[in-house]
Amino acid sequence: MTKPCQNSLTHIEKSCLQSLAHGEPVTCIAEQFDKSPRKIEGFLESARRKLTANTNVEAVARAIQLGLIS
Repeated sequence: MTKPCQNSLTHIEKSCLQSLAHGEPVTCIAEQFDKSPRKIEGFLESARRKLTANTNVEAVARAIQLGLIS
């Protein structure tokens, strides 16, 4: 398995993962950042790829394990 590229996560990718970890739906995250839900999904997809995660839940878990979010 490829090592996660956690240092390359952008601030907004980390923020989106943090919001997901707190149970916020994508639509609320989109409103918070004044972006479209599709754009937020793009940030999450990028974060999943960088963390070598298949799902948002897996990406959140990896980010927590790596100390990127709490």
